[in-house]
Amino acid sequence: MYLQSLTVVAALGLVGFTIASSNGAATLGTDPVAMTSAPTSNATLERGKLMFNISCSPCHGADGSGNGPIEVNLRNSPRDLRRGIYLNRSTASGQLPTDYDLYRTITSGIHNTAMPPFKAMAPGDRWSIVQYIKMFSSRFADSTEYPLDVLNVGAEVLPSPQSLAKGRTLYLQMQCANCHGIRGQGDGPAAGTHVDDFGNQIMPTDLTNLSNFKFGRSALDIFRIFSTGLNGTPMPSYAQTLSETDRWHLANYVWSLQNTDQYMDGAGADSILMAHGSK
Repeated sequence: MYLQSLTVVAALGLVGFTIASSNGAATLGTDPVAMTSAPTSNATLERGKLMFNISCSPCHGADGSGNGPIEVNLRNSPRDLRRGIYLNRSTASGQLPTDYDLYRTITSGIHNTAMPPFKAMAPGDRWSIVQYIKMFSSRFADSTEYPLDVLNVGAEVLPSPQSLAKGRTLYLQMQCANCHGIRGQGDGPAAGTHVDDFGNQIMPTDLTNLSNFKFGRSALDIFRIFSTGLNGTPMPSYAQTLSETDRWHLANYVWSLQNTDQYMDGAGADSILMAHGSK
């Protein structure tokens, strides 16, 4: 379990970070197990409430409902934190996020949305917000929600012509093109027909445009999404339908759609397919 936790933390880019109090002193160190098991004090929750009201409530509302005073001006409604439904997770489909997942989202923000990164906020304050926002949803206090099935990344499959060609085959086989389009431009026949669990219309990501990716900043991130799904949206988890290796192939292919020159000297996906005789 400890090694798995370290794997997940490494995958999320949080190895070695320290949690500091509001006065800058480290309080929890770098041990991910210690951070997970440390009890939440009233002082932490009070600090989290204060920082949430300052930085988060204008969008999410003081009650976490997503109906803050500036919500009406946003293209997409802020997350209703009372539901306990989160997209950016390292846990199995339908499950709650880990504290690390919440911390990562607060730290990095959600690209192409109104959710900004709070990297300039003290780490301890970000950690306090994590603990406070969990109070909005009864799911976090429900013992039946645990233990969380945290993704073990396993052995990475490096991009190669063979991996990209296999990924392209899987892309078509899993009907990704129905939403994202044959060339991944977000223009599939089902585009514009989907809503999330909150009733908001959502459009498929244009996989050829990095600026459209909310969480997928690397092939690893995309592998994680394919493994966990995006709770509250039609994007499913492939953990039960594709092997770990195939999920890596698919992730490499999707990542290549906007970053092909990094791996293939500018060769397009169709050229790769032709070279390997794939249809």
